[in-house]
Amino acid sequence: MINKRDFLKTGASAIVGSAGATAAVAAVRPRLDERAGLASWQAHVGQRFEVDGHAVILQAATALPGRQPGEQFSLRFSGELPAGLGDGLHTLTASGGAGQSLYLARAPQGLRADFCRLQG
Repeated sequence: MINKRDFLKTGASAIVGSAGATAAVAAVRPRLDERAGLASWQAHVGQRFEVDGHAVILQAATALPGRQPGEQFSLRFSGELPAGLGDGLHTLTASGGAGQSLYLARAPQGLRADFCRLQG
């Protein structure tokens, strides 16, 4: 037979344990793939990526105003890049992740990628 004191101690341990598990799950960033939306990219702001082997940091993921229904946003990456790395398709790789092809434009602060995900 369990007494009230033991029941309360066990219940408190379970609550504390589940709170830790929730925090751990919340710390996992969503995957970035060709279907990733603005919220997924925003979860990766400050993360290190590589563009064709050159280190960059995702500085911002910002919504863009638009008249069309859907999601429009821009990504801004900063980092020292070679002069020969210009506008075009490049392989963007997150640390520990698979690479994906993105059209990246050279910007004064680094690189920019724009997305327009129209709803049909």
